[in-house]
Amino acid sequence: MAKNIILLANILFAVFHLFGVISTIISPLWTTFFAYFGLFSPFIILLNICFIILWIIRKRKLWIISASILILTYPYVNSVFTVPYRKLTNQTFDKEIKVLSYNISLLSGVKKIDDFVKFIDSVDADIMCFQEFGFFRKDKDKLKNALQKKYPYSHIWYKNQTKNYWWGVATFSKYPIVNKKKVDYNSLYNVSIYSDITINADTVRVINNHLESNKFTLSDIKQYRSLNQDFSSENIVNISSLLSRKLSKAYKIRASQAAIVRKVIDDSPYRLVVCGDFNDVAESYAYHKIKSDLVDLSTATSWGYRYSFHNNYMLVGIDHILIDKSFVPISLHIDRITFSDHYPLIGSFGISRSK
Repeated sequence: MAKNIILLANILFAVFHLFGVISTIISPLWTTFFAYFGLFSPFIILLNICFIILWIIRKRKLWIISASILILTYPYVNSVFTVPYRKLTNQTFDKEIKVLSYNISLLSGVKKIDDFVKFIDSVDADIMCFQEFGFFRKDKDKLKNALQKKYPYSHIWYKNQTKNYWWGVATFSKYPIVNKKKVDYNSLYNVSIYSDITINADTVRVINNHLESNKFTLSDIKQYRSLNQDFSSENIVNISSLLSRKLSKAYKIRASQAAIVRKVIDDSPYRLVVCGDFNDVAESYAYHKIKSDLVDLSTATSWGYRYSFHNNYMLVGIDHILIDKSFVPISLHIDRITFSDHYPLIGSFGISRSK
């Protein structure tokens, strides 16, 4: 009896894993059912690994159920728990470029601008892409002016401009920005921009994205945290219903936004760097729609489970740096500095002149 229950659970989680894979293909505009399995893919994969170990210990050939599923979907598994697949060995390039992508959350964790500027100086990136780049009106140019000497070229777009507050995205560069354009979509707070940057007589298009957030309010978060004290079935159902409604709406909006960003990528006459806060994990439709044939610096160079958002018991990788397949991936580092509820991504890649 116990064996049958374990076997049934194994088959169930193997199917859940396949649903997660399907979530990268099926648009949430058609159905959001599969998207949730992508979100919980780390747990689903780990449980499948546990089933493999369990059946091996019990000397049963049933381990092949989960093993075959994980092997056949290895690219998907590798997007969750990465093992680098590209090596720098024997790959040549003319120049190394370092990119910083960082949702600074309106500098909510920064007590002094000088502390943030010191961190930026220590990173010494060539190109910086900020999301949730916002200030009180009186402080609007303070950070820009502080960075101006080292980063003389900038592209800032404030999506929201109220009487007292400015909020948007910003790209700073050591290299000349020769063209700037916003990629607008139907959103009150979110926007993408692209900046054409000249690097050694070559032009690279950098797309800085802040896709739709799930819009969890303080009240939602408080209710979510109540699970620590009240784990009753009624409370679980209420919270699950709340989260599902908000996630479902956001999944659909991001799917539309991803299609718009994808068109900008397809129409680009230049090689690309696409980065920012996607508000979606690598096991999502929006991420895969944007990524397509680009190279994720994480899966190309990093090891293990990568997360960039760290708030309310949620440790998820929703920030990404994607590069043109002609570039040479070198590294991706996630700094654990706590200026924001996101960690900054610091990526490096090699670039040679396009032919």
